[in-house]
Amino acid sequence: MIFRFTPCRRAAANKYWPGLLLMLALVAGDAALAQNAPGGAPGFTTLEEIYTVRNIAADETADTAAAARDIALQAARRMAFSRLTRRIVPLQDLARVPALPDEALSNLIRDFEVAGEKSRGRRYLAQLTLRFDPERFRALLRGLNIRSSETGAKAMLVLPVYDTPAGRLLWEANPWRDALAAAIAGTGAQDDRLAPLRMPLGDFEDVSTLTADEAVAGAMQQLGLLIRRYGVGGVWLMQAVQSPGPAGGQAIDVTLRRMGVTDENTRIERFEGAPGEMAETILQRASQTLLIGVQEEWLLETAVDFSQQASLDVMAHPASFEGWLSIQKRLTDTPMVRHIDLLALSVKSAHLNLHYLGTTEKLAAALSQHGLNLTQEAGTWVLR
Repeated sequence: MIFRFTPCRRAAANKYWPGLLLMLALVAGDAALAQNAPGGAPGFTTLEEIYTVRNIAADETADTAAAARDIALQAARRMAFSRLTRRIVPLQDLARVPALPDEALSNLIRDFEVAGEKSRGRRYLAQLTLRFDPERFRALLRGLNIRSSETGAKAMLVLPVYDTPAGRLLWEANPWRDALAAAIAGTGAQDDRLAPLRMPLGDFEDVSTLTADEAVAGAMQQLGLLIRRYGVGGVWLMQAVQSPGPAGGQAIDVTLRRMGVTDENTRIERFEGAPGEMAETILQRASQTLLIGVQEEWLLETAVDFSQQASLDVMAHPASFEGWLSIQKRLTDTPMVRHIDLLALSVKSAHLNLHYLGTTEKLAAALSQHGLNLTQEAGTWVLR
């Protein structure tokens, strides 16, 4: 990220030059303290986090421990490349990502860390973290004309409501809750995807905060308590209902409601089972399909063509110098923003030129994940 000052208004620049030097030297933090939410997982809020693949387990055996280590590193590079492409590339483009030789994979990796390293005779064990070079990875995808996303969403809390003949279940053990929990773990949706999903603990605090009927009714006061407790951006209510299917089989109708966010929406998905297929099996298939769909929707919404670059003049009106520092930090934390020209700065406003990748709509979506609202007012783009 390059932040440049362009002195197009000399008087304003001279007047506020000391403050600008201080501004460029400081790194502003968000005012709000991060919540120590139960079961929390880090989000993908920076370019470095997006291109970092963690928790790769290495366990290889060869003629010597050194040879086993080399094999483990090669396997880790392949695994990390696969996980990163699944994280940032839409499914419809994923098939066009080639299998790269080890030398090409090595050139994409900036550095790596090894933890828990152990050599036992001819066996090598470790936990690895690999960091890819964003520019080289972008160049690879651009050369293949493959879209990708660099916008991480705020985590969403999944509420698994299951309507049964015996009643409506939420916190109780039920096959729909089990299926969703397994799918979140199996697909990496909790900590390895750009649109993270989290399951609630279902402990006493959860049970006393929200009932299944209140969840279905969209009781925002109670839902808001859960949103704050888990430090998430909103809630995915996934309500499954058993119904008759074709040829005497069973079907599961799932109502998906996105709540607690600006773009609330509702839709229904139907999953029909084959004759004799158990409801639990249909629920497992439904959970996998729905969670993959949530990730794919986010990737398609935010994916950009990295050969598409543009710039936009915007006005910001921070209430204080600290407010301006916060805006600066949030802009530099947005991967789509390549660099910023500060055209003018006064006590009440800042005139910026943003150089970014993709479209204005996708830029606005990316900025919103960092707490910035980009809108057009009377023909002028305004950042708040």
